[in-house]
Amino acid sequence: MPTPYTIVCWSCEQDIELEGKITRLDSCPHCDVALKCCYNCRFYDREAHHQCTETQAEWVRYKEKANFCSYYQPRIKGQQAVQRIEPPVSKERSAARKSRQLQNSGFTKRQNLRLTDKDKKKAAWDALFKD
Repeated sequence: MPTPYTIVCWSCEQDIELEGKITRLDSCPHCDVALKCCYNCRFYDREAHHQCTETQAEWVRYKEKANFCSYYQPRIKGQQAVQRIEPPVSKERSAARKSRQLQNSGFTKRQNLRLTDKDKKKAAWDALFKD
Protein backbone atom coordinates (compact mmCIF):
# COMPACT_ATOMS: atom_id res chain seq x y z
CA MET A 1 0.00 0.00 0.00
CA PRO A 2 1.44 3.42 -0.97
CA THR A 3 2.50 5.78 1.78
CA PRO A 4 0.31 8.90 2.06
CA TYR A 5 2.01 12.27 1.68
CA THR A 6 1.03 15.94 1.57
CA ILE A 7 1.83 18.48 -1.12
CA VAL A 8 0.97 22.17 -1.29
CA CYS A 9 -0.80 23.40 -4.43
CA TRP A 10 1.24 26.10 -6.16
CA SER A 11 -1.89 28.04 -7.14
CA CYS A 12 -4.19 28.10 -4.09
CA GLU A 13 -1.52 27.09 -1.52
CA GLN A 14 -3.84 24.50 0.08
CA ASP A 15 -2.59 21.20 1.50
CA ILE A 16 -3.49 18.12 -0.55
CA GLU A 17 -3.30 14.60 0.90
CA LEU A 18 -2.24 12.04 -1.73
CA GLU A 19 -1.37 8.37 -2.01
CA GLY A 20 0.59 6.83 -4.84
CA LYS A 21 1.86 8.46 -7.99
CA ILE A 22 0.49 11.71 -9.40
CA THR A 23 -0.75 11.33 -12.97
CA ARG A 24 -1.16 13.93 -15.68
CA LEU A 25 -4.94 13.92 -15.16
CA ASP A 26 -4.85 14.66 -11.41
CA SER A 27 -5.94 18.13 -10.36
CA CYS A 28 -6.21 20.14 -7.16
CA PRO A 29 -9.55 19.52 -5.42
CA HIS A 30 -9.65 23.17 -4.28
CA CYS A 31 -8.81 25.18 -7.42
CA ASP A 32 -8.80 22.50 -10.16
CA VAL A 33 -5.30 23.24 -11.54
CA ALA A 34 -3.05 20.41 -12.73
CA LEU A 35 -0.92 18.77 -10.03
CA LYS A 36 1.67 17.24 -12.37
CA CYS A 37 3.14 20.52 -13.54
CA CYS A 38 6.52 22.20 -13.20
CA TYR A 39 5.42 24.54 -10.40
CA ASN A 40 4.61 21.53 -8.16
CA CYS A 41 7.85 19.70 -8.98
CA ARG A 42 10.76 19.61 -6.54
CA PHE A 43 13.16 20.31 -9.43
CA TYR A 44 11.52 23.62 -10.42
CA ASP A 45 13.88 26.57 -10.08
CA ARG A 46 13.15 29.88 -11.76
CA GLU A 47 16.87 30.69 -12.01
CA ALA A 48 18.03 27.37 -13.53
CA HIS A 49 18.43 26.49 -17.21
CA HIS A 50 14.93 25.69 -18.58
CA GLN A 51 13.80 26.55 -15.00
CA CYS A 52 14.60 22.99 -13.92
CA THR A 53 17.49 21.63 -11.88
CA GLU A 54 17.15 18.19 -13.46
CA THR A 55 19.84 18.31 -16.15
CA GLN A 56 18.26 15.79 -18.53
CA ALA A 57 14.69 17.10 -18.49
CA GLU A 58 13.32 18.64 -21.66
CA TRP A 59 12.09 22.22 -21.83
CA VAL A 60 8.42 22.70 -20.92
CA ARG A 61 6.82 25.84 -22.28
CA TYR A 62 3.76 26.10 -20.03
CA LYS A 63 4.98 25.46 -16.50
CA GLU A 64 1.50 25.70 -14.95
CA LYS A 65 -0.08 23.03 -17.17
CA ALA A 66 0.04 19.26 -16.93
CA ASN A 67 2.98 17.72 -18.78
CA PHE A 68 4.60 14.40 -19.60
CA CYS A 69 7.94 14.98 -17.84
CA SER A 70 9.36 11.65 -16.70
CA TYR A 71 11.58 13.36 -14.08
CA TYR A 72 8.64 14.89 -12.19
CA GLN A 73 8.78 14.48 -8.41
CA PRO A 74 6.14 16.23 -6.30
CA ARG A 75 7.30 18.93 -3.92
CA ILE A 76 6.27 17.27 -0.66
CA LYS A 77 5.31 19.48 2.25
CA GLY A 78 8.01 19.59 4.91
CA GLN A 79 10.64 18.14 2.58
CA GLN A 80 13.42 20.44 1.42
CA ALA A 81 13.24 21.19 -2.29
CA VAL A 82 16.35 21.20 -4.46
CA GLN A 83 16.23 25.00 -4.39
CA ARG A 84 12.98 26.55 -3.24
CA ILE A 85 12.06 29.41 -5.55
CA GLU A 86 8.39 30.27 -5.77
CA PRO A 87 6.63 30.31 -9.14
CA PRO A 88 5.90 33.76 -10.50
CA VAL A 89 2.45 35.24 -9.90
CA SER A 90 1.13 36.46 -13.22
CA LYS A 91 -0.36 39.94 -13.49
CA GLU A 92 -3.63 38.43 -14.67
CA ARG A 93 -3.87 36.14 -11.63
CA SER A 94 -2.99 38.94 -9.22
CA ALA A 95 -5.60 41.30 -10.76
CA ALA A 96 -8.28 38.61 -10.70
CA ARG A 97 -7.35 37.69 -7.11
CA LYS A 98 -7.51 41.35 -6.04
CA SER A 99 -10.95 41.69 -7.62
CA ARG A 100 -12.22 38.49 -5.97
CA GLN A 101 -10.92 39.61 -2.58
CA LEU A 102 -12.77 42.91 -2.90
CA GLN A 103 -15.99 41.18 -3.93
CA ASN A 104 -15.77 38.58 -1.15
CA SER A 105 -14.96 41.10 1.56
CA GLY A 106 -18.14 43.16 0.98
CA PHE A 107 -16.51 46.48 0.12
CA THR A 108 -18.80 49.35 -0.83
CA LYS A 109 -18.69 50.87 -4.31
CA ARG A 110 -16.70 53.85 -3.02
CA GLN A 111 -14.02 51.54 -1.58
CA ASN A 112 -14.11 49.44 -4.75
CA LEU A 113 -12.77 52.46 -6.70
CA ARG A 114 -9.27 51.56 -5.48
CA LEU A 115 -9.25 48.88 -8.15
CA THR A 116 -8.18 50.44 -11.45
CA ASP A 117 -10.37 50.18 -14.54
CA LYS A 118 -7.71 48.05 -16.19
CA ASP A 119 -7.81 45.59 -13.27
CA LYS A 120 -11.62 45.45 -13.38
CA LYS A 121 -11.66 44.81 -17.13
CA LYS A 122 -8.98 42.16 -16.85
CA ALA A 123 -10.84 40.41 -14.02
CA ALA A 124 -14.07 40.46 -16.04
CA TRP A 125 -12.24 39.06 -19.08
CA ASP A 126 -10.65 36.29 -16.99
CA ALA A 127 -14.03 35.43 -15.51
CA LEU A 128 -15.43 34.90 -19.02
CA PHE A 129 -12.78 32.34 -19.97
CA LYS A 130 -12.31 30.66 -16.60
CA ASP A 131 -11.47 26.96 -16.96
